[in-house]
Amino acid sequence: MLARPRRMRARLCSEGVTVLETLLRGIRTHEGALRRTPLAPGEEYAVPVGSPLVLCGVVSGEVDVAGERLPAGGVAMIQPGATVTVRAGDAGAALLVCGYRSRGGGVRLTSALPPAAVVAPDDPDCVVLLELLDRGCDGPAVVTDRLLDWLLTCTLNAWFATHAPERPGWFAALADPVVGPALEALHADPARRWTVEELAARGGSGRAAFAKRFRELVGDAPLAYLRSWRMTLAAEYLADPDVTVGAVARRVGYSDAFTFSAAFKRERGVAPSTVRA
Repeated sequence: MLARPRRMRARLCSEGVTVLETLLRGIRTHEGALRRTPLAPGEEYAVPVGSPLVLCGVVSGEVDVAGERLPAGGVAMIQPGATVTVRAGDAGAALLVCGYRSRGGGVRLTSALPPAAVVAPDDPDCVVLLELLDRGCDGPAVVTDRLLDWLLTCTLNAWFATHAPERPGWFAALADPVVGPALEALHADPARRWTVEELAARGGSGRAAFAKRFRELVGDAPLAYLRSWRMTLAAEYLADPDVTVGAVARRVGYSDAFTFSAAFKRERGVAPSTVRA
Protein backbone atom coordinates (compact mmCIF):
# COMPACT_ATOMS: atom_id res chain seq x y z
CA MET A 1 0.00 0.00 0.00
CA LEU A 2 1.26 3.47 -0.77
CA ALA A 3 2.31 5.55 2.19
CA ARG A 4 0.48 8.88 2.36
CA PRO A 5 2.34 12.00 3.49
CA ARG A 6 0.43 14.50 5.62
CA ARG A 7 -0.23 16.88 2.75
CA MET A 8 0.67 17.48 -0.86
CA ARG A 9 3.61 19.82 -1.21
CA ALA A 10 4.15 22.24 -4.10
CA ARG A 11 7.91 21.92 -4.20
CA LEU A 12 8.70 22.99 -7.74
CA CYS A 13 10.85 26.09 -7.68
CA SER A 14 9.79 28.93 -9.97
CA GLU A 15 12.69 28.17 -12.31
CA GLY A 16 11.69 24.49 -12.50
CA VAL A 17 8.07 25.35 -13.15
CA THR A 18 9.05 27.55 -16.11
CA VAL A 19 11.06 24.76 -17.70
CA LEU A 20 8.41 22.11 -17.07
CA GLU A 21 5.65 24.35 -18.41
CA THR A 22 7.63 24.68 -21.62
CA LEU A 23 8.08 20.92 -21.86
CA LEU A 24 4.46 20.14 -21.10
CA ARG A 25 2.86 22.53 -23.60
CA GLY A 26 2.88 19.92 -26.34
CA ILE A 27 1.73 16.82 -24.48
CA ARG A 28 -1.32 16.11 -22.36
CA THR A 29 -3.63 13.30 -21.49
CA HIS A 30 -7.19 13.70 -22.72
CA GLU A 31 -9.66 11.08 -21.58
CA GLY A 32 -6.66 8.80 -21.65
CA ALA A 33 -7.13 5.09 -21.12
CA LEU A 34 -5.95 4.58 -17.55
CA ARG A 35 -5.57 0.87 -17.00
CA ARG A 36 -4.99 -0.97 -13.71
CA THR A 37 -3.06 -4.19 -14.22
CA PRO A 38 -2.65 -6.67 -11.33
CA LEU A 39 0.32 -9.04 -11.57
CA ALA A 40 0.74 -12.39 -9.85
CA PRO A 41 4.04 -13.17 -8.07
CA GLY A 42 6.79 -13.43 -10.67
CA GLU A 43 4.44 -12.55 -13.55
CA GLU A 44 5.90 -10.61 -16.46
CA TYR A 45 4.09 -7.82 -18.30
CA ALA A 46 5.21 -6.12 -21.51
CA VAL A 47 4.14 -2.50 -21.15
CA PRO A 48 2.18 -1.47 -24.30
CA VAL A 49 3.55 1.74 -25.81
CA GLY A 50 0.95 3.08 -28.22
CA SER A 51 1.32 6.77 -27.33
CA PRO A 52 4.16 9.30 -27.57
CA LEU A 53 4.72 8.81 -23.84
CA VAL A 54 3.47 6.13 -21.44
CA LEU A 55 3.58 6.27 -17.65
CA CYS A 56 3.66 3.01 -15.72
CA GLY A 57 3.20 3.50 -11.97
CA VAL A 58 3.54 0.86 -9.25
CA VAL A 59 0.61 1.08 -6.81
CA SER A 60 1.29 -2.06 -4.77
CA GLY A 61 4.07 -4.59 -4.36
CA GLU A 62 7.32 -4.13 -6.22
CA VAL A 63 8.59 -4.86 -9.72
CA ASP A 64 11.80 -5.20 -11.68
CA VAL A 65 11.86 -2.77 -14.60
CA ALA A 66 14.70 -1.61 -16.86
CA GLY A 67 17.23 -3.31 -14.59
CA GLU A 68 15.95 -1.63 -11.42
CA ARG A 69 13.82 -2.77 -8.48
CA LEU A 70 10.89 -0.36 -8.22
CA PRO A 71 8.64 -0.41 -5.12
CA ALA A 72 5.15 1.04 -4.75
CA GLY A 73 5.11 4.74 -5.64
CA GLY A 74 7.73 4.40 -8.35
CA VAL A 75 7.05 5.36 -11.96
CA ALA A 76 8.58 4.47 -15.33
CA MET A 77 8.22 6.84 -18.32
CA ILE A 78 8.43 4.95 -21.61
CA GLN A 79 8.57 6.11 -25.25
CA PRO A 80 7.84 4.29 -28.51
CA GLY A 81 10.74 2.13 -29.57
CA ALA A 82 11.58 1.10 -26.03
CA THR A 83 10.67 -2.49 -25.11
CA VAL A 84 10.01 -2.61 -21.38
CA THR A 85 8.98 -5.78 -19.56
CA VAL A 86 7.94 -5.50 -15.92
CA ARG A 87 8.35 -8.49 -13.61
CA ALA A 88 6.40 -8.63 -10.35
CA GLY A 89 8.14 -9.44 -7.08
CA ASP A 90 7.43 -12.41 -4.82
CA ALA A 91 4.29 -10.80 -3.38
CA GLY A 92 2.84 -9.75 -6.74
CA ALA A 93 2.18 -6.16 -7.78
CA ALA A 94 -0.37 -3.81 -9.33
CA LEU A 95 0.34 -1.20 -12.02
CA LEU A 96 -1.40 1.87 -13.38
CA VAL A 97 -0.61 2.46 -17.06
CA CYS A 98 -1.58 5.57 -19.02
CA GLY A 99 -0.65 7.06 -22.40
CA TYR A 100 -0.14 10.76 -23.13
CA ARG A 101 -1.01 12.34 -26.47
CA SER A 102 1.33 14.62 -28.35
CA ARG A 103 0.10 17.99 -29.61
CA GLY A 104 2.24 20.07 -31.92
CA GLY A 105 5.63 20.34 -30.25
CA GLY A 106 5.22 17.47 -27.81
CA VAL A 107 8.63 16.35 -28.97
CA ARG A 108 10.03 19.03 -26.62
CA LEU A 109 9.20 16.64 -23.81
CA THR A 110 10.11 13.31 -25.34
CA SER A 111 13.42 14.55 -26.77
CA ALA A 112 14.52 15.53 -23.26
CA LEU A 113 14.08 11.99 -21.91
CA PRO A 114 15.76 8.63 -22.51
CA PRO A 115 13.60 5.88 -24.09
CA ALA A 116 12.82 4.50 -20.62
CA ALA A 117 13.21 6.70 -17.52
CA VAL A 118 12.67 5.15 -14.08
CA VAL A 119 11.79 7.35 -11.10
CA ALA A 120 12.07 5.96 -7.55
CA PRO A 121 9.28 6.78 -5.04
CA ASP A 122 11.25 9.58 -3.40
CA ASP A 123 8.77 12.33 -4.27
CA PRO A 124 5.77 12.27 -1.90
CA ASP A 125 3.61 14.12 -4.42
CA CYS A 126 4.04 11.33 -6.98
CA VAL A 127 3.16 8.75 -4.32
CA VAL A 128 -0.04 10.54 -3.30
CA LEU A 129 -1.13 11.11 -6.90
CA LEU A 130 -0.72 7.42 -7.71
CA GLU A 131 -2.85 6.55 -4.67
CA LEU A 132 -5.57 9.02 -5.69
CA LEU A 133 -5.60 7.68 -9.24
CA ASP A 134 -5.72 4.09 -8.02
CA ARG A 135 -8.72 4.88 -5.84
CA GLY A 136 -10.53 6.79 -8.55
CA CYS A 137 -9.80 4.77 -11.71
CA ASP A 138 -13.49 4.90 -12.65
CA GLY A 139 -14.04 8.53 -11.64
CA PRO A 140 -14.88 11.49 -13.92
CA ALA A 141 -12.54 11.69 -16.90
CA VAL A 142 -11.80 15.39 -16.40
CA VAL A 143 -10.58 14.76 -12.83
CA THR A 144 -8.48 11.78 -13.89
CA ASP A 145 -6.93 13.78 -16.73
CA ARG A 146 -5.87 16.61 -14.43
CA LEU A 147 -4.40 14.20 -11.88
CA LEU A 148 -2.47 12.46 -14.65
CA ASP A 149 -1.12 15.78 -15.92
CA TRP A 150 -0.03 16.63 -12.37
CA LEU A 151 1.57 13.20 -11.97
CA LEU A 152 3.56 13.74 -15.18
CA THR A 153 4.77 17.13 -13.93
CA CYS A 154 5.90 15.71 -10.57
CA THR A 155 7.53 12.70 -12.21
CA LEU A 156 9.44 14.88 -14.66
CA ASN A 157 10.60 17.17 -11.87
CA ALA A 158 11.83 14.19 -9.85
CA TRP A 159 13.67 12.68 -12.82
CA PHE A 160 15.40 15.88 -13.94
CA ALA A 161 16.38 16.71 -10.36
CA THR A 162 18.43 13.50 -10.15
CA HIS A 163 19.70 13.25 -13.75
CA ALA A 164 21.34 16.62 -14.39
CA PRO A 165 24.14 15.20 -16.62
CA GLU A 166 21.53 13.66 -18.93
CA ARG A 167 19.57 16.85 -19.56
CA PRO A 168 19.85 18.34 -23.04
CA GLY A 169 21.67 21.66 -23.15
CA TRP A 170 18.54 23.63 -23.99
CA PHE A 171 16.79 22.36 -20.84
CA ALA A 172 19.00 24.35 -18.49
CA ALA A 173 19.20 27.21 -20.99
CA LEU A 174 15.43 27.74 -20.77
CA ALA A 175 15.94 29.14 -17.28
CA ASP A 176 18.68 31.55 -18.40
CA PRO A 177 17.49 35.20 -18.46
CA VAL A 178 19.22 35.90 -21.79
CA VAL A 179 18.95 32.64 -23.74
CA GLY A 180 15.69 31.41 -22.22
CA PRO A 181 13.40 34.02 -23.85
CA ALA A 182 14.99 33.32 -27.23
CA LEU A 183 14.42 29.58 -26.89
CA GLU A 184 10.84 30.20 -25.84
CA ALA A 185 10.35 32.32 -28.97
CA LEU A 186 11.91 29.71 -31.25
CA HIS A 187 9.80 26.94 -29.77
CA ALA A 188 6.62 29.00 -29.98
CA ASP A 189 7.11 30.08 -33.61
CA PRO A 190 9.63 27.83 -35.41
CA ALA A 191 8.34 28.86 -38.86
CA ARG A 192 9.30 32.52 -38.43
CA ARG A 193 12.38 33.81 -40.24
CA TRP A 194 14.30 34.67 -37.10
CA THR A 195 17.51 36.68 -37.09
CA VAL A 196 20.14 36.53 -34.36
CA GLU A 197 19.48 40.21 -33.63
CA GLU A 198 15.77 39.54 -33.02
CA LEU A 199 16.55 36.62 -30.73
CA ALA A 200 19.14 38.62 -28.81
CA ALA A 201 16.59 41.40 -28.26
CA ARG A 202 14.26 38.91 -26.56
CA GLY A 203 16.74 38.63 -23.72
CA GLY A 204 17.85 42.25 -23.80
CA SER A 205 21.31 41.39 -25.07
CA GLY A 206 23.59 42.45 -27.89
CA ARG A 207 24.07 40.17 -30.87
CA ALA A 208 27.65 39.04 -30.17
CA ALA A 209 27.17 38.47 -26.43
CA PHE A 210 23.93 36.59 -27.05
CA ALA A 211 25.41 34.34 -29.75
CA LYS A 212 28.36 33.46 -27.49
CA ARG A 213 26.14 32.71 -24.49
CA PHE A 214 23.68 30.69 -26.60
CA ARG A 215 26.45 28.46 -27.96
CA GLU A 216 27.95 27.98 -24.49
CA LEU A 217 24.64 26.89 -22.95
CA VAL A 218 22.91 25.07 -25.81
CA GLY A 219 25.91 23.73 -27.71
CA ASP A 220 24.86 25.16 -31.09
CA ALA A 221 24.69 28.57 -32.73
CA PRO A 222 21.16 30.08 -32.57
CA LEU A 223 20.22 29.54 -36.23
CA ALA A 224 21.82 26.09 -36.31
CA TYR A 225 19.68 25.16 -33.31
CA LEU A 226 16.63 26.54 -35.11
CA ARG A 227 17.34 24.38 -38.18
CA SER A 228 17.77 21.29 -36.04
CA TRP A 229 14.63 22.07 -34.06
CA ARG A 230 12.58 22.54 -37.21
CA MET A 231 13.64 19.11 -38.47
CA THR A 232 12.88 17.51 -35.11
CA LEU A 233 9.37 18.94 -35.29
CA ALA A 234 9.08 17.97 -38.95
CA ALA A 235 9.89 14.34 -38.14
CA GLU A 236 7.04 14.38 -35.62
CA TYR A 237 4.59 15.96 -38.08
CA LEU A 238 5.55 13.51 -40.83
CA ALA A 239 4.33 10.66 -38.65
CA ASP A 240 0.77 11.86 -39.34
CA PRO A 241 -0.26 10.34 -42.71
CA ASP A 242 -3.01 12.95 -43.10
CA VAL A 243 -0.52 15.84 -43.24
CA THR A 244 1.16 16.43 -46.61
CA VAL A 245 4.90 17.08 -46.95
CA GLY A 246 4.03 20.55 -48.25
CA ALA A 247 1.98 21.27 -45.12
CA VAL A 248 4.82 20.05 -42.91
CA ALA A 249 7.21 22.31 -44.83
CA ARG A 250 5.06 25.37 -44.17
CA ARG A 251 4.69 24.50 -40.47
CA VAL A 252 8.43 24.60 -40.00
CA GLY A 253 9.20 27.66 -42.10
CA TYR A 254 9.78 26.44 -45.66
CA SER A 255 7.87 27.84 -48.61
CA ASP A 256 7.73 24.63 -50.63
CA ALA A 257 8.12 20.87 -50.27
CA PHE A 258 11.21 20.69 -52.50
CA THR A 259 13.30 23.12 -50.43
CA PHE A 260 12.13 21.49 -47.21
CA SER A 261 12.92 17.96 -48.46
CA ALA A 262 16.46 18.99 -49.39
CA ALA A 263 17.00 20.61 -45.98
CA PHE A 264 15.51 17.62 -44.16
CA LYS A 265 17.80 15.19 -45.99
CA ARG A 266 20.82 17.40 -45.26
CA GLU A 267 19.98 17.49 -41.55
CA ARG A 268 18.70 13.94 -41.03
CA GLY A 269 20.43 11.99 -43.79
CA VAL A 270 17.14 10.61 -45.16
CA ALA A 271 14.30 11.99 -47.25
CA PRO A 272 10.95 12.89 -45.61
CA SER A 273 9.33 10.04 -47.55
CA THR A 274 11.62 7.58 -45.75
CA VAL A 275 10.47 8.84 -42.35
CA ARG A 276 6.85 8.57 -43.45
CA ALA A 277 7.17 5.03 -44.85
